[in-house]
Amino acid sequence: TLNSQLSILILSLIIHSCVEPAPQIPANKLEESHITEDLMLLNKSFAALENEEIEHYIDSLKLDMSQTSTGLRYKIINEGNGNSFQKKDNVTFSYSIRTLDGTECKEMKNVTTTIELGKNEIERGIEEAVMLLKVSGKGQFIIPSHLAFGVSGYKNCIPPWMSVLCEINIIESKLNR
Repeated sequence: TLNSQLSILILSLIIHSCVEPAPQIPANKLEESHITEDLMLLNKSFAALENEEIEHYIDSLKLDMSQTSTGLRYKIINEGNGNSFQKKDNVTFSYSIRTLDGTECKEMKNVTTTIELGKNEIERGIEEAVMLLKVSGKGQFIIPSHLAFGVSGYKNCIPPWMSVLCEINIIESKLNR
């Protein structure tokens, strides 16, 4: 009957209201090892997905690229002349960057800059790419997000966590050895 169903419902509500919910642990109170493990798992998952995306891009365009231990993909078009670069060398080069979907960033098209290698004056992937070339060298590089613009992206043209395609031409260098 309706009265018995209503009585059961009221009794259920009373019983459930007396039971305390399980305590919630705020994120800042979790053990550091727990947070570290979760972040490492998240990073590995993202890196695997990004790697698949890069491999699909390379396969779909039938590109012949090599890979460094950091995940930078490269194709040397012209190795260049002279000695390989080392940290503390000053290198002048031009570069253009676009996303893998072809979106160009006007602020990163035919940019010429001079950097001292090893001083973190430019994204790690670009510096690593420069060190694969010599004076007058030219190459194409796919730079994964962790070596490019990472979580912040770049202004309105490179979204966060985006791999980029970079073309580099070495103009000159001053070897500081």
